[in-house]
Amino acid sequence: MNHALTGQVVKSRRLVASEQELRQAIARELPGGDLADLVIMGGHFMLFEDPASGRLTPGVIEEHQDETMRRRIAGRVGIFPGYTWRMSVDLLQEYAGTGADVRLLLLINDWQYVPNAGRPASELRAEFLANLAALPASYEKALCEAGLTQESVLPSRKHPLAFPETWLKYRFQKAADRFVKQGRLEKRFLDAGSRDTEVAFLDADGNYRTLISCGITGCAGEITEMVSEVYRAGHRNLLIFAPGECLMPVETGVDIALSLYDLPGMRVVVADPGGSGEMSQEEIYGNLVTVSTFRR
Repeated sequence: MNHALTGQVVKSRRLVASEQELRQAIARELPGGDLADLVIMGGHFMLFEDPASGRLTPGVIEEHQDETMRRRIAGRVGIFPGYTWRMSVDLLQEYAGTGADVRLLLLINDWQYVPNAGRPASELRAEFLANLAALPASYEKALCEAGLTQESVLPSRKHPLAFPETWLKYRFQKAADRFVKQGRLEKRFLDAGSRDTEVAFLDADGNYRTLISCGITGCAGEITEMVSEVYRAGHRNLLIFAPGECLMPVETGVDIALSLYDLPGMRVVVADPGGSGEMSQEEIYGNLVTVSTFRR
């Protein structure tokens, strides 16, 4: 296991080769008897267009009977959404048994596969969120079987059941403008004579870590804002199940959140069990799973 100290942020990382090892690593980093609160981000899914209705639908295999939709989702994210949701519910029960106040957090990617043709993407997103009065049926079933309700889900200031990524992106763009004026983030022109700019964070090692490029906020920026929102809601411990392809920007977002915002006492654990088309636990853990911890 590697340890590093960057400013006031302490980081560690280890690799695990099974769900049992993953759970043991989580238990070491987030000991149940030592937690007053915990938020678990699991079940993260993308939105796909349903060709039959033209509306957006959760990219969760268990939610679809149509084989074309199932193949699209399987090839893109595999079992990651349902698997991490069920594991999150199991962990909620375990930690609640120790007396901790545990909530689930559902992060929705509401921008990546939203079509640009036809109706505006903003209209499609708004329609989906307005109709999201309940969790996906398979998620609701997992909660019900555990004797839990939607009250276990942490609401965002945007939606009672979800943290939409687009909302987090817009929030971070506004926050970034303020940090640039304060000199805590740096805004640079990409080329001489060009109007294209990027907003970057200069870390303790002297490396620039880009958060906004040409007006587009990446995963790191939205995760920075999500961590801040969790802290603002009164929670000091956060477990994130992130897709493997998003691990680096998620880790960057967490690191920057703890460095940029004033979040004393915050502890964040990030794990990446699949999310790139893996269809079994053997596939997920055969590639090894990273568990990273950040403390402020």
